Amino acid sequence: MSVNLLMLLADGVEECEALVTRDVLLRGGINVTMKSIMGREVVISQDNLLVKCDTEEVDLEGFDGVILPGGGRGTQNLDKYEKMNDILAYFSKNHLLLAAICAAPMVLGHRSLLVNKRFTCFKGCEVGLNGIYTGKEVERDGNIITARSMYFAADFALEIIKYFLGENKALQVANSVKSI
Repeated sequence: MSVNLLMLLADGVEECEALVTRDVLLRGGINVTMKSIMGREVVISQDNLLVKCDTEEVDLEGFDGVILPGGGRGTQNLDKYEKMNDILAYFSKNHLLLAAICAAPMVLGHRSLLVNKRFTCFKGCEVGLNGIYTGKEVERDGNIITARSMYFAADFALEIIKYFLGENKALQVANSVKSI
């Protein structure tokens, strides 16, 4: 099974939430396209790391889900991106993966995608999102996967692998990364 995910990046992204997630997913055999929403090839992370991204227009139909890495300013930029409503509506309407980490679940919540759904996020970002905040490290409810913070980026990616490829594949990748 070939899995293709779209990762949207904006200036201010928390680089570990993007790059660790991407790395673990690639180890699991999942393709990740990192797309800049800034209109340029390079996104500047919260710590001024330059992250090269794809700037080509993408056909959403080629993806099985979308990933939103956080970071305070990165999340604000994602939230105000003019195409975000249409992108998230497409993935939601087609029951495809919606994954967000740290502050980025706010982008989902601001579009009422967390209503009556269990979710987690960076403490304090849950206010007003109208979902069921659990505070867990990683939370999955249907096609929505969220994670609490940068510290849990690998676990977030492993949950995405489990979602698409099953528990055994996720354990295999976890064991290879942890060198067990």
